[in-house]
Amino acid sequence: MIDTHAHIDFKEYNKDREEVIKRFFNNGGEKMINVGCDLQSSKRSYKLAKNNENIFASAGIHPHDADSVNKNSLKIIEEIAMHYKTIAIGEIGLDFFKGTTSREKQIEAFRLQIELADNHNMPVIIHCRDAHNDLIDILKEYKTSNWKGVIHCFTASWEIAKEYINLGFYIGFTGIITYYKDEFNNKPEIFKVINNIPLDRILIETDCPYLSPIPKRGKRNEPLYVKHVAEKIAHIKKISFEEVKNITSKNAKKLFGI
Repeated sequence: MIDTHAHIDFKEYNKDREEVIKRFFNNGGEKMINVGCDLQSSKRSYKLAKNNENIFASAGIHPHDADSVNKNSLKIIEEIAMHYKTIAIGEIGLDFFKGTTSREKQIEAFRLQIELADNHNMPVIIHCRDAHNDLIDILKEYKTSNWKGVIHCFTASWEIAKEYINLGFYIGFTGIITYYKDEFNNKPEIFKVINNIPLDRILIETDCPYLSPIPKRGKRNEPLYVKHVAEKIAHIKKISFEEVKNITSKNAKKLFGI
């Protein structure tokens, strides 16, 4: 299994970080991507990756911190990105739900970080909430033959998913998909997405310490619990857990070059 979106550098793991890492790798975990979301977490992610063979890092500034994106911060992100264990620019994107920064500043910060990724031929890890139309329009502007990335923690419609897939993106699913039980009467839209999406476009992720899947909901999430996401996808698509595990791992290796 490959957890393609973890935040084990966060303070929630300060007391048992090494145990969490060992638990993942001792129970079927193959690789993990620890995702930066501001300057400090990007630095911490790089340090984790540097000290652990099968942990990789990303570097980027989340839309909630878009006001911090400037020439100096971008230089630091670029410096981290140049290390061979840093495999993506992210977590970047747009979030119009909480409105912690203006739309204009978020869009500017997103464009600048897309250009950084494009300049270095690196994939992007994208956060999007209540902003899919704007984000898709921007991605279309920057479409190149080398464009690649993942839409992290996807919860939107199949129509929106198709737009991203047509742009060459992968779709990342988290423990949120395990919260829905009524699969046969009034199926939720996310099940339609999972049923329709080709397996070779799916990634699995935890977004830990957040979004713990059933049966761990209400507890701190951790990379090992990505197995519950894979199990739910297997159940919805009526295929084996092993098939989901193997194909999503292959997808992660292809996208991120790990």
